[in-house]
Amino acid sequence: MAAGFRVRRIKSEHSIGDKLKRARTRQKISIAEVEEATKIRSKFILALEADSWEMIPSEVYGRGYLETYSHFLHLSREEIMKQYERERSTYARHCQSENVELAPASSLPVSRFLLTPRFLLVGSSLLGLVLIGGIVGFQIKKFVSAPYLELVTPVQAAGSNELFISTESLTLSGRTSVGAAVTVNGKPVVVQEDGNFSATLTIQKGVNAVLIQATNLQGKTTSETLSVTDK
Repeated sequence: MAAGFRVRRIKSEHSIGDKLKRARTRQKISIAEVEEATKIRSKFILALEADSWEMIPSEVYGRGYLETYSHFLHLSREEIMKQYERERSTYARHCQSENVELAPASSLPVSRFLLTPRFLLVGSSLLGLVLIGGIVGFQIKKFVSAPYLELVTPVQAAGSNELFISTESLTLSGRTSVGAAVTVNGKPVVVQEDGNFSATLTIQKGVNAVLIQATNLQGKTTSETLSVTDK
């Protein structure tokens, strides 16, 4: 030893990861138990114990995990967070010198969706095809389907094919598909442009059978039958 000099041993500070791991192993707690109690995923627990800050999603998450974990291990959160600030600062300087990116302070989702003229052109073309397909499908269904037929009056006939009246005449009115022709007991009835029609019948004493038929241009027919009794 050189004259006039005294040797003093400098105690090095354990890293945060070392302190966390030592405290956990000293208390004989497994990673799975830590995960269950703190709800921190095991891979992030291991990253904290290994001082692998780049494995943490963001600084916000890192601080939260560190505070939760140190509290769970009964370590001083104030001391741990002060040391975290020192180590984070050192880590940042190291990353800058090595051209390494730090995890962002907050993870912001970056949209990979780009609205380009080509996308608009393709999208509008597909939309047009869907609309055209729908129109064509509707027209085909309309072409192959039988016409619509509904009796509006007399109201008594709604939901039933039997009708009892005490008059000598009966007015029938209803609706059918546009372009369809209507007959009542084989006699043509005037149909309006909107599909509405009306006809007045002479009713005989007793039971009268009334057949209403609507036929479209393709020859498809829909029929309704009424049994009208004059009381």
